[in-house]
Amino acid sequence: MKKYRKYIIAVMTVLLIAVGLTACGKSTAQDLQSNKWYLNQKGQSYKTQFNKKTMIIESPLMNVNATYSVSNTSGKEYLKVNTDDEKNQKFELTQISDGYKAKAINKSTKADNGLGSFELQKSLVVISQEGENK
Repeated sequence: MKKYRKYIIAVMTVLLIAVGLTACGKSTAQDLQSNKWYLNQKGQSYKTQFNKKTMIIESPLMNVNATYSVSNTSGKEYLKVNTDDEKNQKFELTQISDGYKAKAINKSTKADNGLGSFELQKSLVVISQEGENK
């Protein structure tokens, strides 16, 4: 029994660490939804928030409402955005220190009405899943 004790302890430790890391890790979609953001692009900054399926970009003139989805293919994360003006805008997401860099990777994203590349920077205000400020 003493012989197997070390192995049992090692296996239990690895399982506890694995379960702990999985429970703590948030998906990118959850991260986007649980924080308020600033979309930074070409020297301009716009308040942005994400709900389950909707991305809202606030500007002084008008808000841009878009549907979005996050996917993971071959270890890379992608953000797909549909606005009224441009459909199927696709971005490659890269995590940076305080948010994400969204690189435009298809024609509709780079079109005149497309969003183009941008960065999402976390705001200091955090929102809960119900949408209330914390």
